Amino acid sequence: MSDQLGRQLSQSVVRRVLRRNGFVWKRLRQSLRSERDEVLFRFFQEELSDLQSMARKGQIDLYYLDETGLNLNPQVPYGWHLKGTSAQLPAQRGSGRTIIGCFSPIILDLQAVFFEGAANSECVKEVIDQFAKQISRKTILVMDQATIHTAIRIKEQIPKWKQQGLHIQFLPAYSPELNLIEILWKHLKHFWLELSDYASIEPLNTAAQNILSQYGKHYTISFE
Repeated sequence: MSDQLGRQLSQSVVRRVLRRNGFVWKRLRQSLRSERDEVLFRFFQEELSDLQSMARKGQIDLYYLDETGLNLNPQVPYGWHLKGTSAQLPAQRGSGRTIIGCFSPIILDLQAVFFEGAANSECVKEVIDQFAKQISRKTILVMDQATIHTAIRIKEQIPKWKQQGLHIQFLPAYSPELNLIEILWKHLKHFWLELSDYASIEPLNTAAQNILSQYGKHYTISFE
């Protein structure tokens, strides 16, 4: 740019010009959006919109399944601290927990199961088995194509779950935006858990359980 303008621009000038033209300084986010099939993504987006409409009318129940990990590395992105000081988050190692959830934002229902360590396909099967026993009408369970979701032991159970009224809907690859439980996990880790909850794994586990058990009451998300 200095070659084109014939002068050297300072960073402060560049920032000022950018702000004047509507740019903001914000955290960059990693994304695999460029890897996905946009046509397939739009098709599933419309399909889920139709299913959501049916669920609001009470014709079906629509749930989203996914898992998230809990460990002692806080994911709180911002915090208050005095000017001239820096706030640091403790980075700790140790075994964590995995939460597998079945979530319906329409009827504000969340069923979360906690496992010690990393989850596997047997954990997923166990959660879906228990969930299938509780449904009272046709239910669509949406989940991504993670390896533990598409393992043989999972696919073998799909006909059985279908007979129970539970239909599995796999999302296209690289489409986390379509799985609404991802938004719930984000709120849990970035907004609802406190830094003090990360003192050790047991208080963190307890805090997460308490928060998720109160979803729809003290903790809510607007999906409008």
